[in-house]
Amino acid sequence: MQQIEPCIGRRHVLVGLAAGALVAACGRGSQSSTAPTIILGEADPVGWRLGARFADGYTAPSSIVAGSLQRAPYVLLGVDGLPIDTEGPQRLDFTIREAGPGGTVVATHTVERHGGEPATPYFPLVFQINDPGDYVVQIDNKSEPHNLRVIDVDQTELLQVGDPLPAIVTPTIADPQDVDPICTETNGPCPFHEHSVVDALARPGPTALLVSTPRFCQSDVCGPTVGLLRSSLRVRPEPWSVVHAEVYQGPEAGNFNTTPVVTALGLNFEPTLIVANSAGIVTAALHFTMDANEVAAAMKTAV
Repeated sequence: MQQIEPCIGRRHVLVGLAAGALVAACGRGSQSSTAPTIILGEADPVGWRLGARFADGYTAPSSIVAGSLQRAPYVLLGVDGLPIDTEGPQRLDFTIREAGPGGTVVATHTVERHGGEPATPYFPLVFQINDPGDYVVQIDNKSEPHNLRVIDVDQTELLQVGDPLPAIVTPTIADPQDVDPICTETNGPCPFHEHSVVDALARPGPTALLVSTPRFCQSDVCGPTVGLLRSSLRVRPEPWSVVHAEVYQGPEAGNFNTTPVVTALGLNFEPTLIVANSAGIVTAALHFTMDANEVAAAMKTAV
């Protein structure tokens, strides 16, 4: 398969992927991922499709890296092309195989449904593929495959589990660093702007870094993430340092240049939650969409 040459800017990638949209690519050799029809049984609605709510290498440069556990959240799309939010199965059986006729099956997983109110239901496929290349994901042997490109870790700047969390100087209430506003939560600023990441890493206990823009994200996932993090902390006894960082420099004034944290983490999407242990090593990363259960599980990895 030919390499995609996207013609979309970082802002459009951030907004589009956060909304779960299949972002178009253009240029010579570009191609778009075809959302497959799912055949789940005679009682299931006709016309459901599998939609990637992550960067699969076709809608945007791949976020899936070979050699370590990766997370690929999928959604089910209805006949109108919109995510199904009130019906559908509670779990899906995924098969991943090498692309091409007779491709070898490399992984099979049963994935429970996540999300629901307030987030659109999704299925976070967690898997490991050791060799970079092109693969296909199927729900059953009758459904059309979803194309997936797995890349070598050297092909991305995206932070991985096991990497040290960079000592980033993020905006705080005392030092906004020309980011205005430093928090776009409706009743903001949220309580996670007391410390910069560099300061958080020097404090005892684990660190959680949430990158999102609640007011300017066109989806149902990047706004509620602040609330999900706040709720998770209520039941955690550890001395956490928690930082929320906005994506854009001055969105209310039309300045959609991204903040330094976006570059430091290798992001071309949002939202993202990075969890690091007391030694500053990343133990979990949730990208694109998340719910209360996944946030709670991510926090547990650091203690």
